[in-house]
Amino acid sequence: MGIRSNSNTKNQLGRESSQLLTLVPTPEKRTASGEQLGFRTTHPKKPCFVDLRPFAWGQENPKRRSSNNLWRGAFSGRQELLNELTPAIIDKLSPLAEPTVIKYVEYLREWWRLFDQVETQTPELSRVTSVAQINDLHRQIAIDQGMHQDKFKVLLSLVNTARAAIGLKQLHWRSPERGKPTRHLPPQWQCELVRRTLKRRWFEVLDRWALAEELRMQGSPLVQKQDAPAVYAEQERLVRNYRRFDAVVNKVGHPRPSGDALYDDLTFQAFNHRGYNVAEMLAGKYPDGNDIRTAFHLCLATTGWNPAVLLSLDVSKPFIEVHPRDDKRYVLRGTKERAGGTEQVSEGLFKTQGSAGVVLQTLIERTAPLREQLRQELETCKALLKQTNNSTEELYQRITVLEQGVRSPWIYAPKWGETPIAFLTDSDFSAVRENGIRVGYMRKLTNELNMRRPADKQLSPMKAGDLRDAYAAYVYGASGGSILAVMKALGHRKVDTTQIYLHNTLLLEEHRKLFGTFTDALWDEMLSNGRVDPTILAKLSRDGEITHAQRERLKTYRTLMLSRIGVACKDPCNPPKHIAPDFEVDGKNHCHVQRCTLCLEHAVILPESLDGLCKRLAELRYLRGRMGIGAFEESSYVQEMSNTEIALLAFDEGKVQEHFDVWEAQIENGEHRFMEFDGIAFKAIK
Repeated sequence: MGIRSNSNTKNQLGRESSQLLTLVPTPEKRTASGEQLGFRTTHPKKPCFVDLRPFAWGQENPKRRSSNNLWRGAFSGRQELLNELTPAIIDKLSPLAEPTVIKYVEYLREWWRLFDQVETQTPELSRVTSVAQINDLHRQIAIDQGMHQDKFKVLLSLVNTARAAIGLKQLHWRSPERGKPTRHLPPQWQCELVRRTLKRRWFEVLDRWALAEELRMQGSPLVQKQDAPAVYAEQERLVRNYRRFDAVVNKVGHPRPSGDALYDDLTFQAFNHRGYNVAEMLAGKYPDGNDIRTAFHLCLATTGWNPAVLLSLDVSKPFIEVHPRDDKRYVLRGTKERAGGTEQVSEGLFKTQGSAGVVLQTLIERTAPLREQLRQELETCKALLKQTNNSTEELYQRITVLEQGVRSPWIYAPKWGETPIAFLTDSDFSAVRENGIRVGYMRKLTNELNMRRPADKQLSPMKAGDLRDAYAAYVYGASGGSILAVMKALGHRKVDTTQIYLHNTLLLEEHRKLFGTFTDALWDEMLSNGRVDPTILAKLSRDGEITHAQRERLKTYRTLMLSRIGVACKDPCNPPKHIAPDFEVDGKNHCHVQRCTLCLEHAVILPESLDGLCKRLAELRYLRGRMGIGAFEESSYVQEMSNTEIALLAFDEGKVQEHFDVWEAQIENGEHRFMEFDGIAFKAIK
């Protein structure tokens, strides 16, 4: 049966179709042997097995107890309909990653339930057993129930592909309109508090590991017993825990020994009675589930990336590099697969332990033994796969999991459970177990903070995605409301996508207040002065008021003359004697010296003075290198250079260095030859 190719644009090269795609025909009726209809997807990093049996035979309960909260109800089987859709489903899902496949399968369940609902409400209709029986009634009920556009389009695409294969006309359904929900973002102070809390918790993890390494190296407590008895006793117990853990690791050859191996010849009670604790042993060596999620959410908060981008980082490929213009900085690169492989970029300082790049480097180094263990297990499983009698679906799944773990920087050692080595995935990066219950990490974090805060300062509930929204809001505010700056920071290709992130409750409320302030200021200025000054209007919009002194200062600022270095002068016709001792005041001549940073009486530093001040600093430093040390130190150049450097502190350090480098280079290569004025004559400095 021929089917039309789908429109998926993701890179599908490197598939191993003959090995991974296994389509088992559906039996005519359900047999006791449990034959299955299913296939493996061919995504290069996150393949999975797609089980289509529920759609053929029906499903009454969720397969896993953990998915009860996502279960939307039972549905009946439609084997004949599935037979027609199966080629289209394989074509659609084969190149997709596991999270997308899971989502699409859930969409199909929603449609199966809708078919059951329509047939229950209208018994006179025949049961849907073919794509030919899907009609406008199903479309209308889906729209009336508010079905999401994505769910609607997925089935429509599959049905039209199947209809084309059997020679039927396409269904030209109009999809539901995509809504524009308001994103509820907490106030900026709450987002900042959460970010600081994540950073503090990460530093606590680093301190714990640093203490463990010192105790391991010294082999005894770091304090004297007589100085701090309690601390000494605790560190002595930790030393014994770490020593036992390291000994067992060397004995069993596994970086994360099981509980039984750590107990060895001791019973559980004896083990605890002697002060041993498995969780503390592991915490002194590796990150646990809480540690890794703290690091993950801190990286989300400091990069503004999607969780999927951080999860897709591959340690086998270089994603951190030294900045090409500054070896003290790094460039962190990720890939947003659902945006066609768009590159995401973030920068930071190597000295900042809380920056995303340094956090990732620390984790990769810390979890290297765990990753090596997974690599060895992967090689063993691949060797078993070559034996045809061992090529089971369980083995394929195990290989898939190990391959993802070997690539992931988010490996950790759980404190308990059957899995000795785990890593964050799309389904569990934002959830933790608390008393056996699955709880959102961000919700747990905000609840813990609220327990120590007054009732009027409680934090709103947050989720991982809010950290990206908060980052977008921060960039928007810091850039003065530039959508393009936010677009660049978030790595978007379309402004429309960026506007969605900015359509949140925080910015909408700020815009509402700003609009009210702006309109009030606009009409007040027109009524009182008969005109509108943009600068005054901006001041009133930002601060709500402007004083008479500020108005006069603005008026004076606009009438000041600028010197050759871009510094404004209050009285250029009457320079101080210590600047120009031989200047003759006649009301017409202007100051010829223009060494403005020495003129504290008349000089006014403006925003546009940056380039001129950098030029003057470059001239003075060049002059210092050409004059004798004694002569330069005895001159007023020393004070002028100091004053110029102080004035430049008011500007951005990076911009100052950039402008200074330009002038320094122009002086060195002769493009700029500056003049030294004495008030009457001047001479060129070579």
